[in-house]
Amino acid sequence: MDAGWHAYRRHPLLFSGFSLLSGGLNLLAQVAFRWCWAGAFSAAGDAQPLAMLAAGLALASYALTGLWLLVGLLRGAEQTIGGDTPRAATLLRPDWPAMVRASGTFALLAVALWGVRELADATASLLVLIQPPLASLPLVARLAVLLYLAADQLLCLPIAVLGRASPLRAVQSGRAAIDPHWLQALGLALVVGLILLAGVLLLLLGLVVALPVALCILTAAYRQLFGLPERSEPPGR
Repeated sequence: MDAGWHAYRRHPLLFSGFSLLSGGLNLLAQVAFRWCWAGAFSAAGDAQPLAMLAAGLALASYALTGLWLLVGLLRGAEQTIGGDTPRAATLLRPDWPAMVRASGTFALLAVALWGVRELADATASLLVLIQPPLASLPLVARLAVLLYLAADQLLCLPIAVLGRASPLRAVQSGRAAIDPHWLQALGLALVVGLILLAGVLLLLLGLVVALPVALCILTAAYRQLFGLPERSEPPGR
């Protein structure tokens, strides 16, 4: 965790400046989507094609700017922790293959979480009919599975983006690497979650610092777990 914090401290203006730029565009896309979607249907309930098209474009922009933000910060964190000096162009330049891998990883995890929720709800509904006192057990099990996945897949995004792994391979590699260190990963997940929560509570502007710090910490954990070397100074110094 110290390596991630020190990585941010080396280039705070670069990381926070990029977060402010891409995060601001992401927020604007979100606001545009809500505004366009609100006007997509008339008072009579008729669909407005142009408004729906604008809402679709805004939603696509929201997804793309979010991926651009995450991938850019991860690439900058990797260079910093590796001993190089990241440049603004490195963060600003979209890495389309990495963004595709990241989006596929998110989609795969979303499907897994949806399956866990649906299975727990169906089991709870069945137990209500046959054993009402046990109806809460599937919900407790769902919470336990979600907690397990939160730690187990903590590094799936760095693996997909920096390790250039396919979505399925990123999920599998994350599980194989973290399972022997699950308790430590759970502690790290809680720390990262608290950092992001603090950023949200500070009127969202705190995310300009909290998000790059969190991703630097995850990048440092990824490099440590997968045996990648770290240098405290750029080469040649």
